[in-house]
Amino acid sequence: MLVFCFLCSIHAVAQTDYYYDSYGTKIPLSLNENKVLVSVPIDCSLVSERIRANVQALYSSADVNFYFFFITRADLEKLTSLDSWGEDAKSVMITSCYYRDDDRGTFYKEVYSTPYLLVTLKKEEDIDLLTYYAEKYNLKIARHFSSGFMRLLYILHVTLKSEKSPMECANEMYDSGDFASSVPDFALAGSGAADQTSVRSITTATTGPSSEIYDLQGRRLSIIPQKGVYIQNGKKKLVK
Repeated sequence: MLVFCFLCSIHAVAQTDYYYDSYGTKIPLSLNENKVLVSVPIDCSLVSERIRANVQALYSSADVNFYFFFITRADLEKLTSLDSWGEDAKSVMITSCYYRDDDRGTFYKEVYSTPYLLVTLKKEEDIDLLTYYAEKYNLKIARHFSSGFMRLLYILHVTLKSEKSPMECANEMYDSGDFASSVPDFALAGSGAADQTSVRSITTATTGPSSEIYDLQGRRLSIIPQKGVYIQNGKKKLVK
């Protein structure tokens, strides 16, 4: 996650309804109305084939759960005009594209909200709380690491029954105070190894390094710590 300077954050939050919580700091976002991310369950290959046949995605990828199509809103409108869309729409999830400041606060980057959110428990016994919220928001628990530094981290995703966006679910779960952290997952549309969703960098083998940073408790960090140990690309790194 990338964090604004404090004054810039206050100014931006006042002018937008879009944000996510990063350890108590509201990180503002600006909606990019011209692009969206279409996510298709991996077992709906026919739907994915129809999307590929009818639009030229800006970028596409996949993980163990979804096919991802980064497309323009004009192409989304093209899809919705197809005769097959009435049936295809029952399988797809559409999430928004946003502008987010980088860690130097100098310019905006384009990021897409994926169907995922990452939740870190305060303690292992809080799994019952997580299950409660998963049922409340119609979320599916997609991944959990039973040991190691990420044992308290759970990866969830919205479903077709979810009435709220991944960002809304993540923000409300964090605001509840029941979890150590709860953040939506973002993706960059590109072909480079660094342009992966943070969930994919955690759950799948990659050909290049991940830019996401974690502490020893599995909590995602906004910046590299000035001192101590952190995790990046599955490896421990020490800053003296």
